[in-house]
Amino acid sequence: MKTIVHTLVIIIISSFLITSCSKSVGIISNPIVGSWVLSDAAKGNSTGWRPLYTGLENGVFTFYANGSASYDDGFSRYQGNWIIATSTTGYYDYYGNYYTDFHDALQVQLRDFSTNRNINLYFDDVSFNSGNYFTATYYNNFSIERYGFSRY
Repeated sequence: MKTIVHTLVIIIISSFLITSCSKSVGIISNPIVGSWVLSDAAKGNSTGWRPLYTGLENGVFTFYANGSASYDDGFSRYQGNWIIATSTTGYYDYYGNYYTDFHDALQVQLRDFSTNRNINLYFDDVSFNSGNYFTATYYNNFSIERYGFSRY
């Protein structure tokens, strides 16, 4: 009788422990995935910053988890891809400060197949400040271009 009770207790406790355990595998999502609008752009050098008109202010960029991307301004629809890669080259941040550490660089290549026009963006640095805003910079050997994107 003692062994039956003892065996039942072990089975009940084991069943409870097995059913109460769970394994959760979190999927790390890339913060760029989603739709974004270019909310501000500026060009800077040793004399200061001035507003920059890019022609991309009236459209929506959409970045998908599989690396594809699109841009739609209501007139044209561009399709292509994006990639974020870790880089070790020097770069300027959003405020114009120069760094030489590890950072993320963003490349976006889009094409409107009906007009054969392209949007090719390369940013030396991309930083996700929050879930709703990210910044990207590009240095062209003369000035720094900085871009701010807001979630759409």
